[in-house]
Amino acid sequence: MDITICQIHGQAEIIETCSHVAEQIDAGTVPRGRRFSILSHMLVCDDCFSSLGFERFISLADLPLEEAIDVEDGRWEAFQAAYERMEGRGLFCVKCVEELER
Repeated sequence: MDITICQIHGQAEIIETCSHVAEQIDAGTVPRGRRFSILSHMLVCDDCFSSLGFERFISLADLPLEEAIDVEDGRWEAFQAAYERMEGRGLFCVKCVEELER
């Protein structure tokens, strides 16, 4: 998992978001979207999840990382393609997002 140095929480894991979720977090509103972890924590709005093709690889999130890395059926390629098409990604401290969601 990726780490950041948060001004509030110090060393903490990051959560990566699409631009729409980043706007919600920046505005101080509770972010809405689909949360999953593949290599890092991600939170993507429903529109980006569908339009960018994240549903094609989401089953990788159910596998232990060691098993997921060995998958050779096109799901990793689908993840890479969806990730590269996600413009304006945001990076946030996972603890700050958790506090916003409370």
